[in-house]
Amino acid sequence: MKTVGIVGGGASGMMAAIVAAKNGAKVTILEKNDRVGKKILSTGNGRCNFSNLSLSENYYYTDDDGFLKKALNKFNNQDLIFFFTELGLLIKDKNGYLYPACEQASTVLDLLRLALSSRKVEVKTDAKVVSAAKKGNKFKVKTADGSEYEFDSLILSAGGLAGLPEKEKANGYDLCKAFDLKVTKLYPALTQLHCEGMNFKAVSGVKSDCELFLFVNDELVMKQGGEVLFTDYGISGIVSMQVSHYAAECLDAGSKVSVVLDLLPGFDEEALRGFIIPKLLLDEDKTAEEFFTGLLNKKLNTEIIKLNGLKPSEKIGNYSQEEIIKAVLSVKELMLNVTATNGFESAQVTGGGVVTSELSEDLESIDNKGLYVTGELVNVDGICGGYNLQWAFTSGYIAGTAASNEGKE
Repeated sequence: MKTVGIVGGGASGMMAAIVAAKNGAKVTILEKNDRVGKKILSTGNGRCNFSNLSLSENYYYTDDDGFLKKALNKFNNQDLIFFFTELGLLIKDKNGYLYPACEQASTVLDLLRLALSSRKVEVKTDAKVVSAAKKGNKFKVKTADGSEYEFDSLILSAGGLAGLPEKEKANGYDLCKAFDLKVTKLYPALTQLHCEGMNFKAVSGVKSDCELFLFVNDELVMKQGGEVLFTDYGISGIVSMQVSHYAAECLDAGSKVSVVLDLLPGFDEEALRGFIIPKLLLDEDKTAEEFFTGLLNKKLNTEIIKLNGLKPSEKIGNYSQEEIIKAVLSVKELMLNVTATNGFESAQVTGGGVVTSELSEDLESIDNKGLYVTGELVNVDGICGGYNLQWAFTSGYIAGTAASNEGKE
């Protein structure tokens, strides 16, 4: 019986184990934590958005779109739906985002654990792998407690740096490097942006629908719509997370990075002018703060007034119409300079990883036969919307299938 070792019991590791065991392999998971699948519990705000009905390589950052496209064709969102349905999961579609019907990530994890148990996968917890090497045709693996293991095939699914405290460093990339696999520079992805350009402490906690435009060296490179959350150091929310990987890379390269927020994306300039001008005629005795009431959140209104050199307590009749109109229209082009992103501790995923040219279509190391790499360790990361879990399950399925089939007649 073929033996398959899996370093890491996250989403990709569990999928690889389930598939490999189903194919008849004897499978062992070595997990550094006290339980497998802990990170799944926090996905989708605890509801586990595990995939998306709109799926393509265009929703990911990677060094080779063609490589990723082939992988997603091997195991796509419909395959994942079928997989979970077979495990007994009732699935809900929320505007294309796929969740368990109960909206509990713990249910998904319970079903995966039951599948591991029913397929007799041996799960070793509190088993941090400290070294792995190939000796002849076997992979020798040692854990921190001194235990040693031997496998015919080895799957590295140890996860990335995202969500780890700064003092705790993931060693999955070190294991990859020990096999001479090329690993790119790593970046925090799906995280918050540190910015300059307004009094963020005054608006901290405020949420607003917006359209975000990302500029690099004053050139528009990306646009995202959704909710922005102002923090005391910058911005969070889905729009910042979607662009954070690219922003981090550009900042690291020394580029100037800025964002422009349109805080009223549903209204064009003409519509706003048509709203403002009659108000100016009727409300000239109101203060600027009173005049802006009804436009945005009160805290945002006050900050916009101040950014335009006006005083919240001053009557608008003391300003020219052009000054008031300019201040109102500025809500559609709030410019902020991006100075940094939050670190890995706050990130939901790691950007970068093993270069895809190091791997075959089966995610096997080209120079180390029998060695496979999955999930966050590969240079593939997606935007929000279930794409990262889909990649984890896709890569786990592909590697688990190949590792258990290799060498069969």
